[in-house]
Amino acid sequence: MKFNYQLFSFLIFFISPIAAAYFTSSSLYVIPLVYMFWLLLLVSITSVVIFQLQMFGADRYTMKLLHECKDERVVSFILSYNEDVKMLKKTIIAVKKANIYGETWLLDDSTDEKIVSDLREICDKMGVKFVHRSNRRGFKAGAINDAMSQIDDSYGYIAVFDSDQRPTPRFFNGIMSYFERRNVAVVQIPQTYTAISTSISESAFFQQEVFLRKIMRARNGRSAFILGSGFVARISAIRSVGGFYEKNVTEDLATSIMLQSLGWEIIYLDSTDIWYGKPPETVSAYLTQQGRWSLGGFQALGLLLGLKLRPSVFAEYMAGWLYWIWVGPIRLASIIMLILFLDFRLITVIIYPIFFIFFYFPYFIYSMLFYYYTVSDGLMNYGARGFFLHQGAELLLMFTATSSFISALLKRRKPFKVTPKGKAGTYSFTQALPMISLELLTTTTISMGFIWLRESTSRIMEIAIGVNIFFAMYLIPFMIVASVILFTSTYKGESDEI
Repeated sequence: MKFNYQLFSFLIFFISPIAAAYFTSSSLYVIPLVYMFWLLLLVSITSVVIFQLQMFGADRYTMKLLHECKDERVVSFILSYNEDVKMLKKTIIAVKKANIYGETWLLDDSTDEKIVSDLREICDKMGVKFVHRSNRRGFKAGAINDAMSQIDDSYGYIAVFDSDQRPTPRFFNGIMSYFERRNVAVVQIPQTYTAISTSISESAFFQQEVFLRKIMRARNGRSAFILGSGFVARISAIRSVGGFYEKNVTEDLATSIMLQSLGWEIIYLDSTDIWYGKPPETVSAYLTQQGRWSLGGFQALGLLLGLKLRPSVFAEYMAGWLYWIWVGPIRLASIIMLILFLDFRLITVIIYPIFFIFFYFPYFIYSMLFYYYTVSDGLMNYGARGFFLHQGAELLLMFTATSSFISALLKRRKPFKVTPKGKAGTYSFTQALPMISLELLTTTTISMGFIWLRESTSRIMEIAIGVNIFFAMYLIPFMIVASVILFTSTYKGESDEI
């Protein structure tokens, strides 16, 4: 049996905090919470180290459009599912205009008969092949795989676009020459959000900017992955892994891992050649999107541990997996520990607080300064506003990502939900209640902490209480921002004006 370093590394990573939890727990009953505490520190330090290494790589990023056209034929796929017909028509026009090297197909899984009829008529008039399915097997991945089986052998490439993505006329000219390298499977261009209309859409924009302008640049050619749309793929490469992976709700991530396990390369080309994109306009749409992404990230663990990947590729994919566990169950557990300690005076972790202050505080301050510095270097208009909106949006994800983690752990099948686009909406009581409740509870926790601080006669306990009050107070501004995002993300609907 061959040694699986990926599985070994994963087990060591998640088993090692057990020993620390055993020796620092106040009782056997709180070991699970103390385990989460040490896991939180380990995940945080590991993520910061990998992020710093990625930032050094992002600074060396030099990829650019080649503006040379390789003489190949391309089939462009546009994916739709009960989408706004007017928006989709503009996308079809843009894709057809850009792809002068082959055909344009609309792959439609709509269940609304009026939409199906309208789209069929538009496609007939524009000379676009209309492919409609009624079973939705495999969802997006299944639609692409079914369509690929209908492509004749004269085509070597497919391009995939979502319903709101409109490539510029030079899209294909700028990227096809990258395929002259025979090991290149995919060239991915990011979607640029240009239709920002609410607080949550602005938050999603800043969240994506850090990922696209920094992390994906650093991962280019090594562990960059398909982003679901806005890419051109070599058909033979996709077929070498059996088509797009249909057992994961984020088929793009799973298929990328499979490609890279066979030595294929994915190029990330940070260009603005997809000039129109719609971020989630409502909190409901945002949580739907992020819920699907987080579930897909968790579901990919089996591939990460089972397929043979280079150590650097595995480490960067694991950093992405750890991100989802950090914004979900680990963050929720850390807040619960604060509440238990300050509100109920339940001592879980037994650590000399002076040691903790000298060890963790310098790291905490350094990591925050490094993050803010690297994302505010002029590459994008991030700044303090972007930082607070980004962090507030991530707090909104806490319960959604935790739910995704539980679903992946229990192997529950969830339906594939397309991110709603252009649909009017506002916050709901169900969405607002968890964050408002947590904000009020944390505020109460701070008050209870100060009462305990006045009553305490132990210097060591006073320091421990002070440390916990500090972290509770640190969360409050971001919780307030999360609440503001909730209440200011009312969307009145799409006029589809650019």
